[in-house]
Amino acid sequence: MSRESQSPFAEVQPIKSAYVHIPFCSYKCDFCDFAAFAGLNHREKEYFDSLSQEIAARLESVKSPVSLTSIYFGGGTPGMVPTHYLAEVLAQLEHSVEDKRTLEICLETTPHSICKNKEKLDEWRGLGVSRLSIGIESFNDEELRSIGRDHTREQAIEGLELALNSKIPTVSIDFMYGLPTQTLSSWEATLDEALDYARRFEKLRHISAYGLQLAEKSPLYSRYPKDSDSYPDEELFTRMLFLLMEKLTGVGFVHYEVSNFARPGYQCGHNSTYWRNEPYLAFGVGAHRYVDGVRSANWRSFNKYVRDFLTDEYYEPIDSETRIKEAIMLGLRMRTGINLDEFASSYSFRLEEKCELPIKRLVEDGFLCMNESNLSISDKGLPVSNSIIVELI
Repeated sequence: MSRESQSPFAEVQPIKSAYVHIPFCSYKCDFCDFAAFAGLNHREKEYFDSLSQEIAARLESVKSPVSLTSIYFGGGTPGMVPTHYLAEVLAQLEHSVEDKRTLEICLETTPHSICKNKEKLDEWRGLGVSRLSIGIESFNDEELRSIGRDHTREQAIEGLELALNSKIPTVSIDFMYGLPTQTLSSWEATLDEALDYARRFEKLRHISAYGLQLAEKSPLYSRYPKDSDSYPDEELFTRMLFLLMEKLTGVGFVHYEVSNFARPGYQCGHNSTYWRNEPYLAFGVGAHRYVDGVRSANWRSFNKYVRDFLTDEYYEPIDSETRIKEAIMLGLRMRTGINLDEFASSYSFRLEEKCELPIKRLVEDGFLCMNESNLSISDKGLPVSNSIIVELI
């Protein structure tokens, strides 16, 4: 059973968000470092039985009040599994929901999962899914092959168009840049195609774009070694980021987090929970949670999880110093940055005073922006945001 002790520095905050990890995939992409598994569909019932027991036990043991405003099905490919499993999870969580009418339910899927099961779009909407997040990654076949993605450009287009013509009110699409074989012109072509869909379909309301970051033992390195010339160099990577920002903000998307853009008012509520350093529940293999002042994670091993779903592979009570560091790191990912007065009130820590010298230098060098009430990373600082954050924490 999970440990019940609460961090002495934990505040009683209502838990508004729940993440549910669905690990099943049609294919494990070469860049993927998540707890995702191909070829295990025959064990779906076994997995969801364990998941159901975990949800019941954790809801019973949590000390903080739970009043959910968002539920996020991530993976893996949640869109692959039979809809009745998702319905069972939602039925377990419904008593913890603040208001069903305004509940954000987000589901991740791949475009070819939509193509193969078109009827699922209506089924998902019937469950209350309000946001569909589609992992497209690129509209270029060569780039898709280079990262081991198992869908094609044609399937990406078909799946996206089916989603945009469905009854699901908000569609979000994910892309990646810094890919092997990718050029600035091919990245621009992918962005232009995405924005063409955004012009034609109002419900395409959110676009995420992540720079490729590979785990040390990524299978992708077997075909494209770490030092391969096939990867864009640092200068080109930065130009890709700035092109992304220019293109999306130029048509009215709000750049609200380092990797995320949304039409005004359509930011992802669930992910914003993370960036605001607020508590959240999480269930399933490899799932990470922040509950009662403790960060913990389930087993990443499928077999260990289904046998022992309440034992944490990772467990860390968060003390006051760590809370402050995490709040700086997460807060600076948001483009609006950190409200200094609110930060001082929440953490009893005057960031502008405690970190006066590095902040002064980074502002003078153009990497940070600061006024009387706010500290944020500048456009110039975005490509080196991790290094900036390290200097402050």
